[in-house]
Amino acid sequence: MRGIACLFIVCYHYFCLYIDDPGLGRTALPFYPHSEFFFEYSKNAVELFFMLSGFLTAFHYREKIASLSPWAYLKKHYGKLFIPSVIVNLWALLNAWLMLRTVPGSDAWISPITPLRTILSVLMVNTGWVTSYRQTALPLNSTMWFVDVLLLCYLLYYLVRRLAKNRYLYLSACTVMVLIGWVCLEHSPRLPFLWLVDGRGYVLYFLGALLCEFQLNAAEGVRKGVSAAWGTLILGFLLIRLFVGFENIFGSIGSSAYVRYFEFVAAPGLLLAALNLRPISSLLAWKPFVWAGLLSGALYYVHNNVMEDYLVLNAVLGSKLSFSSGLVFLAVLMSVIPFAVLWQYLRTKLKRTFLRP
Repeated sequence: MRGIACLFIVCYHYFCLYIDDPGLGRTALPFYPHSEFFFEYSKNAVELFFMLSGFLTAFHYREKIASLSPWAYLKKHYGKLFIPSVIVNLWALLNAWLMLRTVPGSDAWISPITPLRTILSVLMVNTGWVTSYRQTALPLNSTMWFVDVLLLCYLLYYLVRRLAKNRYLYLSACTVMVLIGWVCLEHSPRLPFLWLVDGRGYVLYFLGALLCEFQLNAAEGVRKGVSAAWGTLILGFLLIRLFVGFENIFGSIGSSAYVRYFEFVAAPGLLLAALNLRPISSLLAWKPFVWAGLLSGALYYVHNNVMEDYLVLNAVLGSKLSFSSGLVFLAVLMSVIPFAVLWQYLRTKLKRTFLRP
């Protein structure tokens, strides 16, 4: 599931970075109109990342947190995310500096880099990002907002689990966090501190923790029945989207309604189906999906920067690549894979070297 979600996100960021920002419009998308769906909605696949993180954290730590000090717990989670994120931010800064020097007129659509914003961004405190596209406000190091929110989710889960020792109190606290996330669901890149309270993360993370409780405590027949019913609901929403359109039903809030569909129907439904319905779990066990899942973290970290490298090289070499070309699109995607493999290899090697028991 992580692999599939990551592939969706990679496609979305390609379309954002190279199609919308230069003002080419959707009709210039590679493989248009078939790719328009990815451009519109594939960013919502990040919901699966949050939900899986919440589910797995609850699964692994629900009984262990009482014996873990805050330092031991946070060191594990911050350690695996902080150093890679600093590297990615520095890589993004280098790309931004090169683009400002090499892309004609780039200062018109990339905001200036200030020392304070640079330092805080490297520390994963979002105060305006290091660079920001004028049209979409999508920053070069945009993947890091996920890390910011996820780290706070880890911290909040520790506090909830330690303070709410009674099971029903714990379930109530997770439900409250889901509701708070709903209230904070909207955010604006123009108000960057709000990214740290981005409701998308808290809603899905703590919903994942609640689904873990359901999975561990409900009877098998109940789990399979709920999963089948939820899967049917997902298909129903998809059919409405494909043949009717949310916009025709909900008017101007159609797109917003589709985001809610991803967050409260598709993500939890897919998770339950993967756990309890054999056809779905067998499909997800297909080797390419497994490999993509194993590389999903590395792919997520490196893909934006590899795409930015292409933009820089295109300007430096004056090669005049058309990023609306399907062949260029495929070449960029294929280029991300070896970087992700190298990233994963170095991460594993360093972990074995410095984190031996």
